Amino acid sequence: MHERNGSKMTWRSKRLGLFSGRGSASRRAIYKGCGYDDEDLSRPLIGVVNTANDAGLGHVHLDRLAARVKAGILQAGGTPFEFSTIATCGAVPIGTPHLRYELVIRDVIASSVEIMANVQLLDGLVLLASCDSIIPGVLIGAIRSGLPSIFLSGGPQLVTRFEGRQAVMSELDQLVFGAQYGDEDVSAKLRYLEDNVCPGPGACALMGTANTMQILAEGIGMSLPGSATVPAVYAEKERFATRTGRRIVDMVKEDLTPRKIISRENLLNGITLTMGIAGSTNAVLHLLSLARDLDIDLDLDDFDRISREVPVISRVIPTGKATVVDLHHAGGVPAIMGELGEYLHGGALTVSGLRAEDIFSKERSKDLSVLTTADKPVLANGGIAVVRGNLAPDGAICRTSTISEKALRFKGPARVFDSDEEAHSAVVEGKISKGDVVVIRREGPRGAPGMREMMMTTDALVGLEMGQEVFVVTDGRFSGFTEGAAVGHLSPEADVGGPIAVVREGDPISIDIPARRVDLDIPAEELKRRLSEWLPPQPKVSRGILGLCAKTALQAHLGAMLEDRVSNPKA
Repeated sequence: MHERNGSKMTWRSKRLGLFSGRGSASRRAIYKGCGYDDEDLSRPLIGVVNTANDAGLGHVHLDRLAARVKAGILQAGGTPFEFSTIATCGAVPIGTPHLRYELVIRDVIASSVEIMANVQLLDGLVLLASCDSIIPGVLIGAIRSGLPSIFLSGGPQLVTRFEGRQAVMSELDQLVFGAQYGDEDVSAKLRYLEDNVCPGPGACALMGTANTMQILAEGIGMSLPGSATVPAVYAEKERFATRTGRRIVDMVKEDLTPRKIISRENLLNGITLTMGIAGSTNAVLHLLSLARDLDIDLDLDDFDRISREVPVISRVIPTGKATVVDLHHAGGVPAIMGELGEYLHGGALTVSGLRAEDIFSKERSKDLSVLTTADKPVLANGGIAVVRGNLAPDGAICRTSTISEKALRFKGPARVFDSDEEAHSAVVEGKISKGDVVVIRREGPRGAPGMREMMMTTDALVGLEMGQEVFVVTDGRFSGFTEGAAVGHLSPEADVGGPIAVVREGDPISIDIPARRVDLDIPAEELKRRLSEWLPPQPKVSRGILGLCAKTALQAHLGAMLEDRVSNPKA
C-alpha cells in the first residue's frame, strides 16, 4: 500500500470512519435494511455503474457482465453496490428531432454517476458501458467523483453476412436514407438487413463512435489490456468482467484515481489511436471534454499535429471491409498500440498498474489484412483533420479517410439549410446537384440544441452515389458511420454568430483539406458587414435539458459539454 502521513492508506469509508462508531448508526441501518451486515460495510464499497436496459443494443446484455464484476469484487474482499444510469441508442431517433438528446446525455450520465458515488459514500467504481456518449459520460462522472475507477466495455456485436460479405448497420442506414429513393428496387435487401444486420447484443461492429470510444477507454489506460474489442457474447468478455471486479478492489487500496491515470500523455495516446484506427470524429468532442474536466491542456492543434504524423493502419469499415470482431482477432488494442508504438507515450499509466509500453511493447498485428503496420499503412496520415478558414475561425473537423482524392479540394455554390431534415429532403427530391456544397447550420451545440449527427443527409448522398460529388459543411456533427465528403463541428456555430450563420444561397465555398481550409469566397468587408447585421435567432428549444444546452453548451472546439464552471462575479 501507499503511505500517507506515515500511516497505511486505506479506502475512503474506512479512512473517514463513515460506517464505524455511533455516529454512523443510521447509515449502517439503511444498508442493513438492504441486506448488508457489519462485515460487508467494513470492506471497500464498490459501486458497479450498470448502463443496462432493454432498449439499447449495446447495453441489453450488461446485466450478465455486472454479475461477473460483482463476483470478482467479492472474491477480492470488496462489497459491490450495483446501480443504474441511462443509456440511449442513437440509431433509434435518427430522422427525428429527438436525436438532439444523444450528446447531452454525457452531462446527465456524468452527473448521475458523481451524485450516486458521493451520496452513497462509495470507495470505488466499475463503469459498464458500450456506446457513443455513454462511455465519456461514465468516465467524466468517475473523474468528478474522485474515486478509483475502472471501465469495462460491453464489446462489439457479432456480424451478419449478406451476398457473400460482412454487412453492418451503416449499409442499412444508407438504404433507408438514400438508395431507396433511387430506381433500383431495394425492398428485399432492406428487409433482409432489417432482420439480420444486428444479430445480437453489442455495439455495431464497424468503427463508429461506440467502438472508437471502447478502444479509446482502453487506450487512455482506463480498461484492462485487451478487454475493449472482445465481442459482447464471448466468454472471454465475462472473464474480463471478473478480473475487472477483482482489480478495482486493489485500485481502491492503492488510491489509484482517474486523475492519477489519465494524464496529458494518455490523452495524446488516445488521439494517436483515433488517427491510427480512422476513428469517429466524435472522439474529438469526447477527448476534449475529458481533458477539460481533468484541467489538462488539450486543443484542436494537438489533434491536427498528430493527424499529420500518424498513419491509418486499420481496415475496419468505413475505411476498409473488416469489422471490429476481425480487429479483435488481429490483436485488439494492444496490437494497435504495438504497431503505433513509435508515436505513443510509453510511460503513461494504466488501471492495470502497468505502463503503456509494458503492455504493447511485445504486441503486433496477427492479421495484416485487418491491421497493417505503420510502415505499410492504409493511409499515410491520420483519419481526422482539423480545418480552419473564414467559415471556421475556431476550427472544424473532417474524417479524411472517407473522402476521395478528387474531393479533397472542392469548390461549389452553397445550398443553405437550417436543419438536417431540410437538407435531406432537398437531396432525395433531386434538388441538389453534383458540385454543390450543402451547408447545414443551426445544428450546433446550442443551435440544434444538442449538436445532432447529420446522418440523414450524408447517408442519402452516399446511397444516391453522390457522396464524393457533393460536399457537406455543417456546425453539426457526424455519426461514426458517416461516409463521404463532409466537414463538421464548424466553430463558432450559427446560433452564436459564427460565419456559417451568414452564408447565402449560391455563395461560393472552397474546401481544401490538404491546406486545412474551409472558406466562404466573398470579400472580407462583405463578410464583416453581414456579421455586423446578424441578429440571434429564437432558440429551437427553450426548456428542459435541451433548453440548458441552448443557453450554456460550449462550442465544439471546447467539447460541447454544458458549461459547469462558475466564475466569481467580483473577480
